[in-house]
Amino acid sequence: MFVQHFLDNKYKKNTEIFHKTSLRSCYWLSLIILGYSCSLAAEEIVVEAVFLSTIHSANVPARDVGVIDGILVKEGDSVTKGKPLVQLDKEEAVLSRDLSVQELEIARLEKNNNLRVEFALKAAKVALAELTRSIEANQKFPESVSQTEIDRLKLLAEKAELDIRQARHEQLIIGMDASLKELQLKVSEHKLQRLCILAPIAGTVVELKRNTGEWVQPGDTLVRIIDTTHLRAEAVLPGKYRRLPLKGRKVQIQLPGQKVVKGQISFVRPEIDPIDGSFRIWAELNNSNADLSPGDSVTMTILSGQIEDKK
Repeated sequence: MFVQHFLDNKYKKNTEIFHKTSLRSCYWLSLIILGYSCSLAAEEIVVEAVFLSTIHSANVPARDVGVIDGILVKEGDSVTKGKPLVQLDKEEAVLSRDLSVQELEIARLEKNNNLRVEFALKAAKVALAELTRSIEANQKFPESVSQTEIDRLKLLAEKAELDIRQARHEQLIIGMDASLKELQLKVSEHKLQRLCILAPIAGTVVELKRNTGEWVQPGDTLVRIIDTTHLRAEAVLPGKYRRLPLKGRKVQIQLPGQKVVKGQISFVRPEIDPIDGSFRIWAELNNSNADLSPGDSVTMTILSGQIEDKK
């Protein structure tokens, strides 16, 4: 009993010592890891072989079938959003638009013409008056008007009432037809607008795919435009940085002559390379002075601990 009690006490003391030692070890290990992470977060990260590409570019297509009547830009031109680039032949579309205008004018004149309804109202008034006079005459002088004639006059009066309803119905249809002509005119104008190809983004014309006089189909690329005022820098970082809050951190690229292009990290790719643990990031650069070009390979510095939220 005494030996067993001695061994139990010994075991408890050793267990307590082990737990205390483990807690101290975990505490110091956590401090080491935290300190390492803080040092990583505080240091600037220099990344080489950063590839630059455009963020906004457009292969501008034809929106309708036709022959190219004129190309309004050339390679190297700077264009704003909405600027005309290519004009397709529009002669037929102009004639269609003019025809729609004339049809709409006729439909509006018909819509404003109330003569049918006015005539029907007057005819009904006359028919009712004639029936009333015949009935009154029979009341004063019995059988002065035959029953057959009375029935005929009643039928004419009822027909006149129906003619009023029919005239109003036709006037309603004419009004709806005028609305339909308005829509047809909008369709004609929209088709005419589609024949003028506009720039969907601001940028620089870098390639013309077609020439004047060529036949194009909807979807055929006519012009290529790129926007170089903002570029994307794509970099690969070692796995040791993947736990850091990188999104929003400011970056810069040092150029000759003390020029600096600034930007910030906009995207941290969640996929990790299974071999070496590396991962990719994207940074958006302000290139309004055209100091950089798409396709450049540069060295980028991720500045320490500077995070800017884009709202």
